[in-house]
Amino acid sequence: MHAFRQYLEHNPEIFAALVAFIAVVGGLAGSVIGAKIQANGGRDQAAAAREAAQIAAEAQRVAALWTVRQIQVAAFIQSVREARRLSELLYRQNSIEDGLDVQVREAGQEVAQRRAEVELIVPLAVVRAAGEVAETVRAMTNSAQIAGPGTYFEEDLKIQVLSLDRNQSGLAGRALSALDALRSSDSNDRANEFTDAVDAVRAATNATVQQAVAVTSYFIRPDFPSAVAENREKLKEKLTILIDAARVMLKSEDDVAPTVPPQRHRWRRAAVRQPEL
Repeated sequence: MHAFRQYLEHNPEIFAALVAFIAVVGGLAGSVIGAKIQANGGRDQAAAAREAAQIAAEAQRVAALWTVRQIQVAAFIQSVREARRLSELLYRQNSIEDGLDVQVREAGQEVAQRRAEVELIVPLAVVRAAGEVAETVRAMTNSAQIAGPGTYFEEDLKIQVLSLDRNQSGLAGRALSALDALRSSDSNDRANEFTDAVDAVRAATNATVQQAVAVTSYFIRPDFPSAVAENREKLKEKLTILIDAARVMLKSEDDVAPTVPPQRHRWRRAAVRQPEL
C-alpha cells in the first residue's frame, strides 16, 4: 500500500486520471442508486394509487348495494301492507262491484314479484323472513277470498231480514235458514243443500254465482273465523321479524353510513407491498 502511494506521488498524471475515474464511477453509481430509489418510490406511489382506487370502488359498490337493499325491502313491505289492506276490504265491501277481487289477486302477484327481487340481494336471514311473510300473505288472501264474501253477505242478509219490504225480508230469511241448515247438515247430504243455499243467497242478494259459492263454502267451514284471526296475527308477527332482520342488515341502529364488510378487508392487506430497498 505504501509502495502504491509512492508510485502515485511520483506519477501525478496517473493519480489525476485515477481521481477522475473514481469521480466518474462514483457519479454513475450515485445516478444508478438514485434512479433505483426513484423507481421504487414510483412503484410505491402507483401501488398506493391502485389501492386507493380499489378501496373507493369497493366502498361505492357497498353503498350502492345498501341503497338497493333498502329500496327493495321497503317496496316488499309496502306491497305486503297493501295486500293486507285490500284483503280486509273483502270483509266489508262487495268484491265484484268494487273490483276488489281483481285488486287482491294483483296485490298477491305484486308480493310474489317483490319477494323474488328481494331474495336476489339480501342475506339469508332476510330471505327466510321475507319468504315466511309472503307465504302468510298468500294464505291470508286465499282465505279472504272465501271468508270475505261470506262475512259480507251474511251481514247483508241479516240487515235485509229487518227490511220493511216483506218480500225482500222473506228472501233474506230463507237464505239465512238455508245457510244454517248447510252448516249443521251431515256431510253426506250437503250436495243438495249446498245448491239450495247458493240459489237462496243469489235470490236474496246481488251476489254472483262465484260469490254465492264462496258464501256457502264459508258456512261449511266453521273454522274459517279462527283461521282468519290466526292469519292476521301470524302476518303481524312475521312482518315484525322481517323488519327486525332488515334493520340489522341495514345497520339501522348504528346511525352511520354503510361500511365495507370485514370479510372484504383481506384484499386490502394483499394489495399492500413492502417497499423495495
